Amino acid sequence: MLKTPVSLRRAAAALAVVPLVTACAAGEDDPLAGVPAFPVDAPKVSLLSAGENPRPLRYTDAAEPYDTVVTVSSGIAQSAAGPDVDPAAPAGGDVEEVTLPLAVAPADAGEPGSGEAPAARQVELQVGTPTHSDLAFNEELASAEDFLMRWRAAETGLISSVKMLAPEGSTEDGRRVVERSLLSLMSAAVVFPDAPVGVGGSWSVEGRVTGSASMVRTTTYTITAIDGDRVDLRAEVSERPTEQTLSIDNPAAGDLNGQTLRVESTATTSDAELTVDLARPLPVAGRVAATTRLVYAGEGDVRIVQDVTSAVTYGKE
Repeated sequence: MLKTPVSLRRAAAALAVVPLVTACAAGEDDPLAGVPAFPVDAPKVSLLSAGENPRPLRYTDAAEPYDTVVTVSSGIAQSAAGPDVDPAAPAGGDVEEVTLPLAVAPADAGEPGSGEAPAARQVELQVGTPTHSDLAFNEELASAEDFLMRWRAAETGLISSVKMLAPEGSTEDGRRVVERSLLSLMSAAVVFPDAPVGVGGSWSVEGRVTGSASMVRTTTYTITAIDGDRVDLRAEVSERPTEQTLSIDNPAAGDLNGQTLRVESTATTSDAELTVDLARPLPVAGRVAATTRLVYAGEGDVRIVQDVTSAVTYGKE
């Protein structure tokens, strides 16, 4: 039996190392000019149904720079269970929330630099004073005010590369939390299919979670309404690990130490509705929330259950 709490790494826990630098290394005119570009894996986009009166949906980024607020939520609950564990994912879970006031500046992408591919558009996000649901972290987060992210993308929303720049004097924890939150926001970007699509139409976007090497997310979008540049979407999310086994090498794991666990089941529940304005690069309203339950089976009747919850909520200006 399990003697002590087990600390397993979540299938999507390991963030990729983004080439971050601090503001002191930046150029005067363009602070991101000398920052290395980090390539973003292109997801697979598949049209499932064209819907009624299909039309190409493309971001125009016609709006002037604007301010908005985004809240990024995440949490992991882990427990030991027996073979009769319920494999269904719960509807949500305990999360920590990071609120990011953002100055959003869309622009033409221009010629690609080192490590960049040709693109139609770029989006720059500058973080205001971020806050945390645990007030004890707010001083750390405040040090990351003015954190910059810039990505290059196609008119469909497909992102090809990203640059990130932490402000000089920011703390390691402040940078880490804001970086992770911005990567989650980027992962949630709505990508449209190449083919025309209309009301009732649907498509799927499948790819690795940005910053993770071991979790694949599939988001299926359905259009519920179109009014000019405004597109209302309903979405369903499913996630799965890329690796089906997990080796434990930790004395704190008790009887599980030295075992290889296998993924017995994976299930996701989600709740997602969004409003996209094609003149703006981020959704103007709505929320994408998902909880994935991973059940790991060890020797005998022991099961380890992880419930991984994440959400991105788009606030008002």
